[in-house]
Amino acid sequence: MLSNKVREIMSNEIITAEVTSMIFAVMEQMVAKNVGRVVITNKGTPAGIFTEKDVLRRVMNKPLDPKTTRVKEVMTSPIRTVGRETRILDALGRMYKGKFRRLLVRGEKGQIVGIISMRRILKLAVELGKGLTEHRTIGSIMSGKLVTVEPSTSIHDAIETMIQEDTGCIVVASGEQPKGIFTERDVLKRVAVKNIDTRGARIHEVMTPELITAPESALIGEVLAEMYNREVRNLPITGEGGKLAGIVSMSDVLQYAKALDIDEAVRQAWKEVKEFWESETHYTPG
Repeated sequence: MLSNKVREIMSNEIITAEVTSMIFAVMEQMVAKNVGRVVITNKGTPAGIFTEKDVLRRVMNKPLDPKTTRVKEVMTSPIRTVGRETRILDALGRMYKGKFRRLLVRGEKGQIVGIISMRRILKLAVELGKGLTEHRTIGSIMSGKLVTVEPSTSIHDAIETMIQEDTGCIVVASGEQPKGIFTERDVLKRVAVKNIDTRGARIHEVMTPELITAPESALIGEVLAEMYNREVRNLPITGEGGKLAGIVSMSDVLQYAKALDIDEAVRQAWKEVKEFWESETHYTPG
């Protein structure tokens, strides 16, 4: 389980681009490969990583031309790594403390051999909860910050709201009725690589209209399983009459443990996670 090694759940698929590549070309590569990150290399040696978050924060609404600016100017560096023999628990602690969604994995000789993501951790949480009796609802643990904009909001202003509110998604709603969602993935695929006048176009034109939601009364395990199966990082929660009540994000995986009345071995593993995250002495920055 969480005491297992990172190598057991890491992905071996690593998409790379050279530091001399133009931002636009790298974003097109991300869309073509349907990935949220590319490892940036300098003559084959990892020098940084470029993610959907970097697209949102360092490219959009900035006075630069993605077609003539090199990706090294906006990549995240230095890269964050863990050894392949690192416990999943320790890797998860670093991700949680540093607010990373992924970490690169080093081999015995220091080479990059894989990547571990919060999605993989979510899968573990879902598997731990299968077949177990639980009584708490998702409404009792949701902690994500719900940010909404009107459908008539310009794409430029919606992106600016995401940056200012430090969120990877916003819900597009008319009053309290949700109409769609706009995420970092939408920023990349529907705006950044398109020829769009972001000040003139409205957010409803590029949002994801098929909004997946869950009621406050849904059981926690069911919701996390839905997030994993649907490949979503943020799930709006609705209350009475379908009105927005909050949002659940990947970080709420931590709360999942507290909601389960399960066997002692699993309970102890999650207790260890909680103690690790709350103890600065067990965390190595960077």
